[in-house]
Amino acid sequence: MIVPLSFLASAITVFAAVTAAPPLAAAPPIEAALARWDMAEVRALAKAMPKGAERCAVEGVIANRDNRLDVAARSLPHCLAVLERTGSPRAQQAFETLLDTYRRRGAFGKEYALIARWLGAHAEHMESDAVADLRDELGMAGVLRNLPGPRATGSRTAILHSYRNVLGTHNVDLTVGGVTLSWNIDTGANYSVVSDSAARRMHLAVRDVPLRAVGLTGHSVRTRIAVIDSLPVGAVLLRHMVTIVVPDEALHIRSPRADYQIEAILGCPALAQLGRFRIDADGTFAIDRDGPLLTSGATLYMNQLTPLAEVEIAGRKGLVSIDTGANRSSLYASYATRFADRAPLWSRKRDTTLGLGGGTEGDVAIEPHLTITAGAATVIERDVAVTLEGDKAAPVLGNLGQPALTAKGSYTFDFRSMRLLLGAEASNG
Repeated sequence: MIVPLSFLASAITVFAAVTAAPPLAAAPPIEAALARWDMAEVRALAKAMPKGAERCAVEGVIANRDNRLDVAARSLPHCLAVLERTGSPRAQQAFETLLDTYRRRGAFGKEYALIARWLGAHAEHMESDAVADLRDELGMAGVLRNLPGPRATGSRTAILHSYRNVLGTHNVDLTVGGVTLSWNIDTGANYSVVSDSAARRMHLAVRDVPLRAVGLTGHSVRTRIAVIDSLPVGAVLLRHMVTIVVPDEALHIRSPRADYQIEAILGCPALAQLGRFRIDADGTFAIDRDGPLLTSGATLYMNQLTPLAEVEIAGRKGLVSIDTGANRSSLYASYATRFADRAPLWSRKRDTTLGLGGGTEGDVAIEPHLTITAGAATVIERDVAVTLEGDKAAPVLGNLGQPALTAKGSYTFDFRSMRLLLGAEASNG
């Protein structure tokens, strides 16, 4: 059996450590709603807050999760300054949200300045590990701080052909500097990735940074960074694309089907720059940057660099991460807790997860029948692995991979309107 593959599902460790906000004292309703990712309740509670820096910070979190990064970047600096001046506990939340906003926008100069100022003002009151993590991120931002922000230029539309690799996920051939590589299309990858040998073939200028990447397997590997000045995706050009460079062996997958060497991964930040794209059952990879905003389908949010979809599972609302680089779906310990009434239906087995840096084994439960509704589309997956260890209170219940995404033939991401559509778009006629 092929198991989930999401090579950077846990992002970069130095980032994960500084973006997990500690709960505020007494956990008032707005904090509980934010922790649950109940965005409808968060919006309602935010509207009821008095105008001022506290409300501004919450509205900044909403904008950040909605992927309205320009709004968050405009509003948060002022309210952060006020919250720091008044000693509000919400200053930490505002700082982390603004830091994530700058990171996702590729505003590395502003990210560098923000971290440097925060450390200067607060380092003596922080845990030593948190200080070390921020200093590591400061080092990476310093390397990139003069880089222009990422953007898509060139044609407004493009049609390419993607194809299945031996692992069951989609690749597309892209050429940089005369070197054509097979790029895995992976919304579960928090950054685009290339192997050491691929970076050498493309003559990329690779820089050392204090950074390690962690995959779904929990394995950590050393990484370096490079910038691809222009990556043609058809006639669309992705400019100033930051790329993580990892050892070839970290991307060598020994699966039951075949050994497979991944050369390159087109990660979520790059895919989001495309605006709207669709992958059809025949492999058509269609980009339409000027297409109408998608209004149907499941609502998407961004959890740092990971897209989440609001879905129904067996009639209960919940969040799942959306991972085009996973060859099957998986469920987390939070699902096992919330759906404990289904436990009598589960069998148990020993399972191996493959991914970045190798494989890992563990005991899992098997959910025999998983019904997922995303927008108007309902799909069924069978025999889905349920991880029994981990954060049992996490708001994200699992990770949707290729079987769910392709069950209706095609899937469409629109990072402008933050929608995911499974199947064809309904005709206006």
